[in-house]
Amino acid sequence: MQQQEINHALKNPFQPILKKVLKVDEELERLSSETFYNPFDVLYLGMEATDEDIKKMFNSFSKLLHPDKCQDPRAKDCWQIVDQAYKTLMEPEKRKVYIRIMREAREKTEFERLRENKRREKTGVAPLPPDTFESDFQKQCKNLFSEIEDRKQHLMRLEQSQKRYKLDEYERRKMLEQYKILTEEEWEKTRDDRVNKWREFNNKKTAIGTKQSNKGIRPPTENIEARPYEMPTKKGDFKNIKLD
Repeated sequence: MQQQEINHALKNPFQPILKKVLKVDEELERLSSETFYNPFDVLYLGMEATDEDIKKMFNSFSKLLHPDKCQDPRAKDCWQIVDQAYKTLMEPEKRKVYIRIMREAREKTEFERLRENKRREKTGVAPLPPDTFESDFQKQCKNLFSEIEDRKQHLMRLEQSQKRYKLDEYERRKMLEQYKILTEEEWEKTRDDRVNKWREFNNKKTAIGTKQSNKGIRPPTENIEARPYEMPTKKGDFKNIKLD
């Protein structure tokens, strides 16, 4: 019963084009209100759609939503979503990536439904209806694509953070280099003045401490032993005492 359910349910995901009658108002509302991570969902296509199937659905949307034919203000943005989905699916390598993710979603759906049916069988509950496989499969697809998008956004934020750090580091080094250059230039500008002052100092004939210079303390003119020493005997009275 379980294998029969899977075989029956797999028919729909593998159909190249889901039978859908496009209506302008419905598509404008759908494309403008939902977030699409899977281009197959935008064009109502299954994972086994061929180039001819993709072009056929794109032409159907073109007749319906192209801004030259649809005057609704939402038509331009909706058409860009359709056009981007078409271009993505027409690139074989990109299409393979989305197909691989959808196949993983299908395998996870099969596994989870099989496990749930075993649990139901043990408890005496009826198995999951086969016609619910498609909705479970689409839900699993959205979950996988949403997780991938979250990781992608996280990596982009990390990359931007690293770029900002590198840019800040570059600006810091640039500023230091400019400061170094300016410092060297200022130092070079004052070189002649510093050299002239040094020459003047070396050529100066007056010695520190002489009468010609006021830049130092002059030495005593006589020996300390020959100078008189005065000691006060009482307040207001001084007596000259000579030391032999």
